[in-house]
Amino acid sequence: MKEPVIIPIEELATLTGTAGIASKDAERLRATHGANAMTPPVREPLWKQYLEKFNDPIIRILLFAVAVSTIVSLLKGSGLLDTIGIIIAVLLATGIAFFNEYRSSKEFDVLNAHRDDVAIKVIRDGHPASIPSREIVVGDLILLEAGDAIPADGWILASDDLCSDESAFTGETEPVQKAERDKVLKGAFVTAGKGHMIAAAVGDSAQMGVIAASLGIDHATATPLEQKLESLAGVISKFGYAMAILICATLFIRGVLVGDVTGFNLDTANNILQYFMLAVVIVVAAVPEGLPMSVALSLSLAMRKMTRANCLVRRMIACETIGSATTICTDKTGTLTKNQMEVAESSTGKPVNPRDIPLSPAEWITLNAAVNGTAHLEEREGKVIVIGNSTEGALLRWLRSESLDYMQIRSENHVTKQYLFDGNRKRMSTVIHLKERSFLLVKGAPEIVAALCADKPDLGGVSTLASRAMRTLSFAHKEILNGDESETGLTWDGFVGIRDPLRDQIAESVATCHSAGIRVRMVTGDNPETARAIAREAGILKDGTVMTGGAFRVLTKEEQVEAARNLDVMARAEPMDKLLLVEALQKTGAVVAVTGDGTNDAPALKHANVGLAMGIAGTEVAREASDIILLDDSFSSITSAVWWGRSLYENIQRFILFQLTINFCACLLVFIAPLLGLPEPFTIIQILWINIIMDTLAAFALCSEAPHGALMSHKPVPQDAKIVTPFMWLSITVTAAFLIIAGILQLQTGFLGGSTPAEVSTVFFAAFIMAAVWNGINCRALDGKMPAFFRGNPTFFGVMGAIVLIQIAIVQYGGAVFATVPLSAEQWIRIIIVSASVLIIGFILRLAYRSWFARKTAQPA
Repeated sequence: MKEPVIIPIEELATLTGTAGIASKDAERLRATHGANAMTPPVREPLWKQYLEKFNDPIIRILLFAVAVSTIVSLLKGSGLLDTIGIIIAVLLATGIAFFNEYRSSKEFDVLNAHRDDVAIKVIRDGHPASIPSREIVVGDLILLEAGDAIPADGWILASDDLCSDESAFTGETEPVQKAERDKVLKGAFVTAGKGHMIAAAVGDSAQMGVIAASLGIDHATATPLEQKLESLAGVISKFGYAMAILICATLFIRGVLVGDVTGFNLDTANNILQYFMLAVVIVVAAVPEGLPMSVALSLSLAMRKMTRANCLVRRMIACETIGSATTICTDKTGTLTKNQMEVAESSTGKPVNPRDIPLSPAEWITLNAAVNGTAHLEEREGKVIVIGNSTEGALLRWLRSESLDYMQIRSENHVTKQYLFDGNRKRMSTVIHLKERSFLLVKGAPEIVAALCADKPDLGGVSTLASRAMRTLSFAHKEILNGDESETGLTWDGFVGIRDPLRDQIAESVATCHSAGIRVRMVTGDNPETARAIAREAGILKDGTVMTGGAFRVLTKEEQVEAARNLDVMARAEPMDKLLLVEALQKTGAVVAVTGDGTNDAPALKHANVGLAMGIAGTEVAREASDIILLDDSFSSITSAVWWGRSLYENIQRFILFQLTINFCACLLVFIAPLLGLPEPFTIIQILWINIIMDTLAAFALCSEAPHGALMSHKPVPQDAKIVTPFMWLSITVTAAFLIIAGILQLQTGFLGGSTPAEVSTVFFAAFIMAAVWNGINCRALDGKMPAFFRGNPTFFGVMGAIVLIQIAIVQYGGAVFATVPLSAEQWIRIIIVSASVLIIGFILRLAYRSWFARKTAQPA
């Protein structure tokens, strides 16, 4: 493994200075030292990936059968077309599996590329700016604070109690404190403090890039839905193997009785080989290889659609689980609200430019708002963008509105130390020097700051603003004497009310969740009055309770479970309170989705059934802990994710319904026909063609079904629910019985047409495929509900139309391979019309089910 290339700090110091690099130099530095993007893991060559598809036991059995068939055909001088047909079918099966796996890996490469879009705070041209991680170059001056992921290897230039979690590299669980000139690594996380670093190695040159390139590991884990499907596939496979043995034995006995098996000769060997191959192909038809592919295809489609709906899926399991969510614990700021905070009220009126030593509360508040923070404002395309904390950004905008330059105020006041805000302290403090004197500036939650003041202030004005759905922030200060920097004995300066309006249509999104059986709970750091007002406006607070995080925290585990059942709002919540709430809700049997944006939200995001991180305001720690990233930070995007998750589950059910119906028909027809003295209903090639329809084309057609409105009008599907519903079993049984009876009648009487045995079997084969196509329409309706017919899935009609055209071509021109004879236009019209009778069966089943369901729901509980 090659060593990471990190440039010494002495060499970089002259390049950056305190103003950062010049924007015009970025491209030159990128060309010299490389881009900040890692090369994807090295995968095996495509030809090796393709050859791995031949490791499938069914494919190996078919290859063995092909070898034996080739020998017999060469000895007899005939029968090679069957052998060639099977080879083509094997190549198609392996080719389709290879193509889908290749496409899936490409999908993940695209998703992983989004990691490089994370916004990083830098100083360029002497000004703070926000750029995508991929645009970081060697020499960039990067601003770091708690929650940030370190975007490149580099050196610390300034540290204010900055600590880095390097456990991914060292295995040490405790964060490492970083001082000036210490090295930091790309991929580590800042857990506390703040500081500046200079990038010294990016992309593949960083230590993370070197390790990733040497490993080239790309693991995938089976999701619960896939495990459930594999279990179902196991049962079906056992059925297929049993049917194969029965079919092989039945055909052998029939061969003995009719003289096809007469002793040790080539004809007998060829007939026995045909029995064996037919049995093997029945196993191929019965084994639902299409299930994993339909899952992969459905997940791929759902992930792309969800990304377009501003939900970037990081883990496939989230696509499934979000559709089963029964409760959503959501943050307020930026998720329910627009995150466009503005100071609407102030206890001291407008901000006032502070003198050398402020004299009035308004001056102290102005100084505090400008200096006691880490946020910046950036002008971009005519708009003022906040870089950093949105609440601090609101204060800076407030100063800007009165023509006060926060950067000038910061430059005029020497900051010696900062104690950053966190969810436990609920305040931030900064030590500054003014005219040979030192002062401590404190801002934070009013009740917290008030408790630290020498004279307790009246918080009546704070409560008034809170009842008007405003976030309140208070300010205080004290002069530091005898080195006492403790946050006690403060002088109260006042407070501001910050308004953050609800996002458009939030109330409608919450109402949609309620109608879908999903309870929405708000977890916020605001005081109870503000939280209650906002929750009512959003439609979250109905008949439930409002509880503070502190009150919830002191309950016993059993009491927390009971309190969580009826909790709508948790106010003044600390990050670990969110984790406690998630654990309590899960003990009630709820499937919990949680939103989070901060570093301390990571445990709750990890522990939740689905963790949803903020893509704009979220820290990299929160994003790494999440399953889905909300690219627009909006609650409405969660509703879209639930919608697509439920659609995914239904689409897989549609494919199962289609496949099981065809499976049972094919297996039972091949078993019953010889018992009745009828010819074998299918040739080996015909069964392989049917299998291709089931496993590939039908999966693509049925898994493309668009979500429909009814998905959000019923309760979530329980996690332990069977994937095959009672209506699906009823449909499979009745439809399969109808097709089997019709098939036997055609083979015995030729009622659909056919004057010769070859014509009768050809009509049977054509009608079976047409009936399967028509039944695909029935399979679109689950539990008696048909989605929008044409608009809901235009892909379905395109794919099914292609199947019909291919089937006609096979019958008319592929007789040598598929053992068919050409049919007349009249025969085709009769086949298409008569096979459509399966639609009537589906219609009757839906009517009967809806009637039964209506009677069931009308019965008193």
